[in-house]
Amino acid sequence: MKQFSRALLALSVFAAVNAFAAGEPTAPTKAGSGTISFTGSINNDACSVEGIGLNKTISINMGEVSIKDMGTATAPKGSGTLSAENFDMKISCNAGTKVAMIFEPTKGAGSGIVAGTKVLKLIDGLGSAKNVGIALLDANGALIDLSSPTTAKIENTLQDSNTTLKFSAAYVTTADIASVVAGRGDATLPFTLQYE
Repeated sequence: MKQFSRALLALSVFAAVNAFAAGEPTAPTKAGSGTISFTGSINNDACSVEGIGLNKTISINMGEVSIKDMGTATAPKGSGTLSAENFDMKISCNAGTKVAMIFEPTKGAGSGIVAGTKVLKLIDGLGSAKNVGIALLDANGALIDLSSPTTAKIENTLQDSNTTLKFSAAYVTTADIASVVAGRGDATLPFTLQYE
């Protein structure tokens, strides 16, 4: 009986080794699990702005400007030595589309309007310039009144599928020049495109 048990044990071991060598599947070992989360939104924009960044931001470098070279909130060109940064916004839409660009300085991340003026307020903070704003000028050099949605609106009808809106921006003093303090001159100006 002892020999029979040994033979049976040897046969069992032989069968197990052959089964393993033959590649019979073994149960997988779980090493961990998780979830993939997707976020985003789908829109039906009929128009787009060329050169806009990942976060729908256009960056304008205003450079370094001396207080003495600035115009005022009411006369941005000052003595004719306007130190302005020119920039274009290239818009693509369907041909014949009537497009309006509305600047919204007081919405969302907008830095606001300097009280009692038509110019963009600088972002407050440590090291920010004081009594300075940014005047936004149209292609003809006229001040765009940012103080209300109806005056902060530029309209254009596209003859083909593209148009270029030309602007310039200039630092301006918003109080007596003696009270202006030099510093950072950062601001944000949200905009919306509307079409018909």
